[in-house]
Amino acid sequence: MGGEPMYGKPALGTVVPLAGLTATPEVMPGLPFARGLQEAAGAGFLLYCSIAAVLISLKFWYRIRNAGGRS
Repeated sequence: MGGEPMYGKPALGTVVPLAGLTATPEVMPGLPFARGLQEAAGAGFLLYCSIAAVLISLKFWYRIRNAGGRS
């Protein structure tokens, strides 16, 4: 009705949320803490998986070892 279409022109709502993405990671507060938490979580997960693998292999080893005595 009297205005030009907004083809080619970004709306204000699409530009403002992207403004936070232009900040460098070193400037963002809390990022080193979050990175440390992520590394600790990764190390904990690997420790959990390795302990589970050891326990499962011990369980199978005991079953195989004790299966010969029952026969």
